[in-house]
Amino acid sequence: MASTPEELEALAQRLDQEPRYQLLDLATIRDAADMTAMDRYKSGDLVRVARSGGGWSLGVVSERIPDDRLRLVVRDQTSGEIRIKEQSESSIKKTNPLRIGDYLQIATTPFWVTGLDPDGELVVVTHAAKRVLASELRTRIEGELRRGSRDGDKTLNLTPAELARLRSAPPPANLPASPGKPAPGPYVPIEQILRADSSYGLFAGNRETDTVFNLASPIAGAALHTNKGHNYKAWNEDSGALFADKRGRLYLGVFDQAGGEGSDPNARGAASAIAAQMMFDEMHRVADSGGDDKAAETGLIRAATRAHEAILARGKGEVTTYVGAMIDRELALIVNVGDSGAQHYSPTGQHLASTQQQGIGRVLLEGLGMIRKEIFNHAVYRWKVAKGDYLVFGSDGLFDSRMKAPEIGELIAAAGTAADATRKLRDVVSERMKARTGKPDNLTVVVVRVGEGPQSV
Repeated sequence: MASTPEELEALAQRLDQEPRYQLLDLATIRDAADMTAMDRYKSGDLVRVARSGGGWSLGVVSERIPDDRLRLVVRDQTSGEIRIKEQSESSIKKTNPLRIGDYLQIATTPFWVTGLDPDGELVVVTHAAKRVLASELRTRIEGELRRGSRDGDKTLNLTPAELARLRSAPPPANLPASPGKPAPGPYVPIEQILRADSSYGLFAGNRETDTVFNLASPIAGAALHTNKGHNYKAWNEDSGALFADKRGRLYLGVFDQAGGEGSDPNARGAASAIAAQMMFDEMHRVADSGGDDKAAETGLIRAATRAHEAILARGKGEVTTYVGAMIDRELALIVNVGDSGAQHYSPTGQHLASTQQQGIGRVLLEGLGMIRKEIFNHAVYRWKVAKGDYLVFGSDGLFDSRMKAPEIGELIAAAGTAADATRKLRDVVSERMKARTGKPDNLTVVVVRVGEGPQSV
């Protein structure tokens, strides 16, 4: 164990270095829990550690100690002093769904777990330094392991000698070099996205964000969070979308599948997912053609109409709300159907405007997919915005939490950035759901701060 100040400092220097990459052969593990088993960690390895004041930081393994614990070296976030922490196996597994420093390959795609981003979330990259969500890779690995166990009988055709040879084969001598952490540089414009998924900003079909999905364009900074909520269903039927085009204009949407209407146990959140996909398709066309706000309004309404028809065609009785928006330097264009909505605040948090809910209590008066209505009624809003203004979009998981507009305004202005404001809203609403002082529901929040992004060039 490192014990002298010099030894501890030398070990702490690992916090600022690239991980030591190690091949993870999925054929050698039984289930995903084995990926972060204690015996896989060695002195000098990096791990994700919960900070006492909240959030996450890196720790470096000093040694493994009795009772299946790791002794870690960490740096104090304020003073920079070296400290020692001990973590149990259960804590390591909870905070590290993937092991930092692992290199693995699924089919023809390589993945590297490279460390943490500024928000403390695990960074997983593939070739060309394209980032993928850690939760998605974990799910994919679990699927590969399940598939491997189902296909296990195929190995019966191998002789015992062949099996022994395969299992004892050494790993490749040279692992591919890590492509490095993705730089916090330009976003991928919506015009260049061929298929929307959660790597780019579309969370739909029972998907959730790990923390918040960030996007910063020359026009605005924005962040999206969506999850299943608390004391409610075990799945998420909300959907959220957030993109920007080459000019920096933002396109976003919030879609809340109505829990009291129809559903499909084999396709959770299908209605909201359809609405999100239609919105992406239409805004892709607007961005690609350089369309103005009138073209965006037409596209948002056309997306809602296509979604309404597609949901009805499913015949499941599903219904979803629909909020679609385009944000430019001086204009927020919003098309709203149902009881999700949007709010506009000044830089100091003063409430300036809100969309009107098309619902009374738990009764949804308008929505996409309503069988009793051949067509839906929508409302269009055009709000003049300026640098520093905030726009808050949400499903009724946010707006039925008993947070009044002044409280929301004070919270987001104090938070500062769109990402921090989104996290704060998520945390407050989640606590109210847990305490049942707010309505339990799926929760989707998008916060936009005009002028927050990098400057135009």
